[in-house]
Amino acid sequence: MKNVSTVEEMKRILAHHGVEDGSVYTHGGLGGGEIDGIEQIDGVWYTYFSERGSKNSYRKWPDEAAAVSYIFLRAVSLAKQYRIWSE
Repeated sequence: MKNVSTVEEMKRILAHHGVEDGSVYTHGGLGGGEIDGIEQIDGVWYTYFSERGSKNSYRKWPDEAAAVSYIFLRAVSLAKQYRIWSE
């Protein structure tokens, strides 16, 4: 799988495969259910788990590339599991 280093690049690649923001990941928002998220707060990158209308389990990352890599791999895995992924 290709290395992805920015949120915009990740979103573009995922969308190309039929995976939109809000399906298995969210960028800065709350998902419609239980969903992984990524956001930047005061220059620091975080991932989190959105559930029941709140963001939980925040994890701080050293940079955007590290946070994106984590979310991207999870999003691809979940999209394939849920049969959202299209080649």
